[in-house]
Amino acid sequence: MKKVLVLNISTDSKNTSLGFAISWLNSFAKKFDEVHVVSLSKGSDDELEKNVFVSTVDNALGRFSKVIDLFKLINNLTKTNKYEFCLSHMSSLMVIISSPILKIRKIKSIFWYTHKGPDDYIKKIFLLKASIYSNNIITASKNSFPYKKFFNNKSKLHVIGHAIKFDEFFRKVNSFEGKDFVIISRISKSKKIDESISGFLNSEKGSSDKLSVIGGPLSSDDEIYLEKLKSKYASHKNISFLGSIPHKNLINKISDFSFHINNSEKGFYDKSVLETMSHGLLNFYSNSDYDDLIPEEYRNKFKFDGSPESLSNKITDIANLKNDEINKIINFSQSKLEKQSINNLVERVLSII
Repeated sequence: MKKVLVLNISTDSKNTSLGFAISWLNSFAKKFDEVHVVSLSKGSDDELEKNVFVSTVDNALGRFSKVIDLFKLINNLTKTNKYEFCLSHMSSLMVIISSPILKIRKIKSIFWYTHKGPDDYIKKIFLLKASIYSNNIITASKNSFPYKKFFNNKSKLHVIGHAIKFDEFFRKVNSFEGKDFVIISRISKSKKIDESISGFLNSEKGSSDKLSVIGGPLSSDDEIYLEKLKSKYASHKNISFLGSIPHKNLINKISDFSFHINNSEKGFYDKSVLETMSHGLLNFYSNSDYDDLIPEEYRNKFKFDGSPESLSNKITDIANLKNDEINKIINFSQSKLEKQSINNLVERVLSII
């Protein structure tokens, strides 16, 4: 019986930002007899396959007690089960906690990390240690792992793309409406949502179109940022904050829009860009990691420098694109993104072992 162990941050289908983990786990469930998950938090898991088993620890515990319980949980699971490998998703702490256990039991450790990296010094040390302790590191894009200069060799660090539900998000666009914008993002200052809203409002479409923000805060700082945004743009009736939407419901919701704005800096490789592109939305972006998803001759039409002024100019200029050019861009993006489908995720992971 083939089993795999997954160490996960959150297992919750209703989480807009992290709900995609459900589809990851289900993809492994199709290839393995059992998938055992140790999750830092657990919410709605009714969409999981029957051979996926989730364990967690009490969130009410103190930090030290939680670490001890996680160690015991992982130790017990690896003592009574034989795993093909252990995949740790985005959590340096989980990698560090599990490392001595996995090493003793000779279980290969694979660390998935796609982010520009933490700002906190202690978290930076944790990430570096987790990277050292892992047998392999996998990331989504060439700039989405912050310590690539230390691990930039084919035997350690691997760029394998994201894993989106391409078949579900794919939409054949026969008639492009060119109306209304959306930002799908965790509500955080690092995502430059304020700058994006300002850029939209100052463009030619800022008075005729609507802009909706989908996503919620994760930290107390994020909550403060959200309240500031709501207060700042309260007088603009065409700006809406829709909050978190379960990841499974995003497909129906994004059909209401023609454009998506992403202002994440280099190091982020947000699935929201990939999913909205798959659905036929045109994306304005500031991160060069998305360049390959747009035909070279059109990149400067959508890529802005992160400032409100630059975004405003790009939105205004988009009116000059002809329908056949728009169709060319959408078809090109969709053909590229099919290679980052959840359907071939397991094969991409297994290819690096």
